[in-house]
Amino acid sequence: MAVPILLYPFRNRIKRGLTQQELILWMEFMSADIVKFEDDFIGDEDVAYKWGSKTDAGSITGLVASTANGICRLATSAANGKYVGIFPAVSASLAGAAFVGDNSPVVWARVAVDAATACKIEIGFSDNDADAGAVNALATPTTTAHDCAVWCYDTSDTGGLFWQGVCAKNSTTPQKVEPGLFLPVAATYEWMGVALLGDKVKFMWADAYGNPRYESKWTALGITATDALVPWIFVQARSNTEVLLDVDYVIAYQRRTSADD
Repeated sequence: MAVPILLYPFRNRIKRGLTQQELILWMEFMSADIVKFEDDFIGDEDVAYKWGSKTDAGSITGLVASTANGICRLATSAANGKYVGIFPAVSASLAGAAFVGDNSPVVWARVAVDAATACKIEIGFSDNDADAGAVNALATPTTTAHDCAVWCYDTSDTGGLFWQGVCAKNSTTPQKVEPGLFLPVAATYEWMGVALLGDKVKFMWADAYGNPRYESKWTALGITATDALVPWIFVQARSNTEVLLDVDYVIAYQRRTSADD
């Protein structure tokens, strides 16, 4: 049975004061009982070793000169539909698929896009790195992944240009969470978070400073609790326009077991 875990690893949550339960979760987060994958893209970074990639005429730059904090830059080509995706791996496909819903995983990424007028972006968890994104069509929605839980922004969705949460369980009809509140702002960082609790899914958003501004309810039957998942970041060009997605930091973590003791 999945056990709740720390959802917001930000200092602003500490500054406002912690309840006893929140303090316990923070202490657990710092213990050896939590499995973590993180990357700050700083120093002598070999992205090709630590990350796997799915590219279609794009590029991945893990060390951008004179950039505060260090970033990984995903750049599509200008052709419509061309894409770039990254996921933790070394060589084999989905080698980094070490996360499962039963262990209450959480992923956060601090990202900024150069222009939000013609692109598709996905951030979250997926079990599929073989297609042009976990989400096939945002408006419907449909997915290429069998199981996924991702924030998605797609200017091809004429229903509204906002970040939307999409989750799918074992190829069943995907569910959407549509806050209708925020969209990417050019060259402005934002934190995108996705949490799983067994087969339930939660979507979270924080501003550039880690101030939580949105948290969805848990979506029931959102994903397969035992499916192997990989943290997933993806960007795709629309309307023959090159897109640059800068990733400042990524962390994915989960409890080492599903049991509470």
